[in-house]
Amino acid sequence: MPNSNLEKFMAEYARQLESAVTNHPEEYCYPTSEIPGVIKKMRTAFIEQSYNKDGRAIRSTCKALSIPYTYVAINKYLS
Repeated sequence: MPNSNLEKFMAEYARQLESAVTNHPEEYCYPTSEIPGVIKKMRTAFIEQSYNKDGRAIRSTCKALSIPYTYVAINKYLS
């Protein structure tokens, strides 16, 4: 069965990552053309709980979804 919270999180993360890369290029070392590959890698990292939450895009995703910005809260939401 698909994890609808993971799907919601990834959809919002994609929006927030594009915004962050576009508006804050000093914080992201890749162009917008690489966003699909980053999203694919991050999806795996979220599933495996091996991600780093210290980026603007994840912080903004948590805010948009009303998830506390902690590993415990993010992992609970995604599982």
